[in-house]
Amino acid sequence: MKIKIKHLIVFVIFISFLAAYLFPGVGDNETIQTSITFLGILFGIIVGFFIADLYARFQGIRSNAAIDSSCLSTFYFMATILGQKNKKWLTNVEESINKYIKKFMPLPWEKYSETEKEFSVLGDSLKELKYTTDKENETYSNILAVYSQHSDAREKLVMYGRDKLSWGEWLVTLFLGLLLLGSLFYVKDTSFISTIFTGALTSAILILFIIIRDLNNLNFGENAISIGPYERVLDAIGKPRYFKTKRRKFI
Repeated sequence: MKIKIKHLIVFVIFISFLAAYLFPGVGDNETIQTSITFLGILFGIIVGFFIADLYARFQGIRSNAAIDSSCLSTFYFMATILGQKNKKWLTNVEESINKYIKKFMPLPWEKYSETEKEFSVLGDSLKELKYTTDKENETYSNILAVYSQHSDAREKLVMYGRDKLSWGEWLVTLFLGLLLLGSLFYVKDTSFISTIFTGALTSAILILFIIIRDLNNLNFGENAISIGPYERVLDAIGKPRYFKTKRRKFI
């Protein structure tokens, strides 16, 4: 079951302060105090780099998903012009767009390339067209340009979808995070200030892991980039919306 990030953050903060209160710690240690400074700087640099990289990836997917869904809507609008003399062809286009979206929506972004067959069917439908007037000729040229733009956006989405943190990057991040948490709990004492300080830093570290996980899996802003735009395309072609039962994978 998917837990909303705001609820997860509240839970993490509660657990962090509870652990800081219950765990007495060992006490001050000069070596570990020095290690905390070094680990904190190193952890901050690495996590900051990963978050910046993953957020740039999220922005790339958001931008190209908007182009992807927009091209589908524009493709259909132009198809309604070209299909005025061929209602069967227009119906096939509607069904092709519907199959493309229904194939895509249950997939995690790293498997977006699996929609290649449905995308090709949409392109192949243009080969069936017969047009005679100047208006149809101009519209056909425009719809080819839209299909080309759609193809470019798809290639970028495939690339961005596969650009996730590797197991090695996760291992380094988790290792540093656990070392930092272990050091914090080791040097803490039973004083109120120490408990608050440890609980706050523990919460911050765990929240950073949540942010990295959500950005890595593109759960961050999922509805805005993965569902909403494509459901509006389904509305445009008169097809029922896709009600997800299982959407993305989680770590």
